[in-house]
Amino acid sequence: MPDYVTFTTEDFLADPFFQGWVRNPTAANEAFWQEWLTQHPERMDEVKLARQLLLSLQTEQPVISPEQIQEDVQRMLQKISVQNHRQPFQTVSRTNNIRWLAIAATVLLLLGIGWWFTRPENGAVIGPQLTSVQKSDGMQEQRNDTQQPLRVSLPDGSVATLSPRSVLTYPAVFSDSSREVNLVGEAFFEVTRNPDKPFLVYADQIVTRVLGTSFRVSAYPQQQQLTVAVRTGKVAVYARATSENTHKGVVDKRIISLTPNQQVNFSKADAAFRKTLVEKPAVIDQTVKINDFDFDETPVSDVLQRFEKAYGIDIIYDSDLLRDCALTASLADETMTEKLAIVCKGIGATYEIIDGKIVIHSTGCR
Repeated sequence: MPDYVTFTTEDFLADPFFQGWVRNPTAANEAFWQEWLTQHPERMDEVKLARQLLLSLQTEQPVISPEQIQEDVQRMLQKISVQNHRQPFQTVSRTNNIRWLAIAATVLLLLGIGWWFTRPENGAVIGPQLTSVQKSDGMQEQRNDTQQPLRVSLPDGSVATLSPRSVLTYPAVFSDSSREVNLVGEAFFEVTRNPDKPFLVYADQIVTRVLGTSFRVSAYPQQQQLTVAVRTGKVAVYARATSENTHKGVVDKRIISLTPNQQVNFSKADAAFRKTLVEKPAVIDQTVKINDFDFDETPVSDVLQRFEKAYGIDIIYDSDLLRDCALTASLADETMTEKLAIVCKGIGATYEIIDGKIVIHSTGCR
């Protein structure tokens, strides 16, 4: 274990164990760093700064393009510049500015090196790697025993980002009729579209079927709830007829259709599905602009229609009751749930999520 007492912010940024704690905290590394900070409170500033820098540049996918690296670092430097300009009565030394630039350059170098050595066309992978096993039946097994998500390239060009403590099994060559993989744990899939060969993910007691889309499946063995969440496209989820769920009684035999920002939870206890929304719905319509969420005496029905268009989520309401309701607000920086809360508070309404849809309850405006 390195002597962290001597570490600078730049050293923390480059340390794999520190990176693992920031990006994928576990009970073990959380306990270590909390104990270490208790013993060395004088190093709190360096740790906080390194943590903020790593989190600010963290992306969901482990492969980062050089353009994104440049954009992220430039954004960070601009923030530093703005912060300095907002403190006219505080002397900012040239040495301090140079240190910030050095840290930014270190982050750029680290991310750049990571991008170069994890490119698909580059042979070797530097850093944490998957454990690959060639099984006797010809199946490929990829196991992620690291503390960070790792990419798996599948035979059809699809990509699975495998979460820690997860295993993905698939054939060396998919069959002529379908593309089937088995998942234990969690993974985010980006599936190459092929209408003639559906892509199926078998995970514990559920099956997810798609033609080409991106979605996340979470099915760790110890969890009593399995989850499928969709980012783009459309997926179908249904229960497997396995001994684990059939002996418990009636199994939910519905085929659950999911669209962007929707997810389904499957309870192992009662073998039942519950369709809802993802925790933080994202804007999926790329034509939507920031000022589309600026409203000036805008009819609430128009406001809700903009939300539907932006997030791809059905919103059910009584247009006659909301006919006299209008909204003046700027909601560009709010999440979707915050947007809905503000709208409902402004018109004295409430909302609930039913079967992956938003239902507005209102008595109208006078």
